Amino acid sequence: MMSAGFDAAHESAAVSKPPPASRPRAVVCDFCGHPYLRPCTAETEASCPNMIAKRQAEAGEQQSIRHHYIPQFYSRRWAGDDDRICEFSRPYKKIHRRRVYPKQTGFQDMLYEKKGVPKSIAQQVEDKFMSPVDNFAAKALDIIEADVDKIKNDAEQQSAWSLFLITLMTRMPEDLAALTEILEDDWNRDLPLHKQKYVANRKPDDPETIEEFIEKKDPDHIGRWVMNVAPELMDHEGIGQALNGMRWSVVHTPDDAPPFLSSDRPLYMCKTFSESGCYLTLPIGPHRLFVATNNQETERTFKDRPPKDLVRETNFQVVKQAVKYVYGVDDSEREFIDKLISSDRPPSLLERLRDRRRQKYAPAGKPGEATRSRPSPNAAGTAPETTAR
Repeated sequence: MMSAGFDAAHESAAVSKPPPASRPRAVVCDFCGHPYLRPCTAETEASCPNMIAKRQAEAGEQQSIRHHYIPQFYSRRWAGDDDRICEFSRPYKKIHRRRVYPKQTGFQDMLYEKKGVPKSIAQQVEDKFMSPVDNFAAKALDIIEADVDKIKNDAEQQSAWSLFLITLMTRMPEDLAALTEILEDDWNRDLPLHKQKYVANRKPDDPETIEEFIEKKDPDHIGRWVMNVAPELMDHEGIGQALNGMRWSVVHTPDDAPPFLSSDRPLYMCKTFSESGCYLTLPIGPHRLFVATNNQETERTFKDRPPKDLVRETNFQVVKQAVKYVYGVDDSEREFIDKLISSDRPPSLLERLRDRRRQKYAPAGKPGEATRSRPSPNAAGTAPETTAR
């Protein structure tokens, strides 16, 4: 009886008492790597990077982190059946080869980030300029490949391709490093004037020197200045008009010819735009080469050249210019790449501009050293954005 009464009471209690709530399970956020409990509290969602990114995406405020200086649409043209390309580099003495997806190479995280501004607009150079440039260029290239003559009657697509070509001369990490040095040289040359203005407008609670003021209030002014100037240089009206005025063609090579290679500096330019013999070449696939020339005679030399000779000369230029990477469909050109990669790379357009400006403003008897005297207008034509008065 006692046992029966106990069992009955226990059963009655079990029926009337609600079952215990299931314990919340910890989940690791795929975005930030932090564990959290579901459902998240309002405070958790407000501070979670994953939710912040989601809200920004919903508001149309994309925040790109991986910035490709070699666009994926371009690299993908060397992809094999596995959707990968063959990447060559020389991190040490021996050449290194690996197959990678286009999104895994030719990039630098936050390369075009504008520092010292709110996070919501820090990546606008990538999101609002570079990404559209590449998207429009991809469409223009489809037209060029289908019928290069058609693009001459489409001013919008023609300008989109010209803009893309200019970015290939100015968008690489070493280009931005050279532009930084150009602007730093300009800033240092103008520094005496800035110092005078600062002293005249300095408040009692301000640091004694402009250098201290900038370090405290605006240490990212040069980096932000670079990101303000870079899109203006890439969208250079004069160069764009010169490119639009050139003769464009696509040279096809037979399938049994050696393949064209690409690299992290694939565009080659001979001479200057004002010279009649100027030409640009850009491999746009293993068996296709985009060519821009100033006259029909130069254009004809490309079309009449034996395919094997044309490929070898183009690949020589592409590999010689490479800073870090060379790309191919496979490793059939490995020996050729091994001989040329990382050997006496010619300077880029902005590196040459930096060196010429340093020579121009160097004190007498000291070539290459920047002068402190005030020159004519800056390379960018504007002063850096800084809170210094």
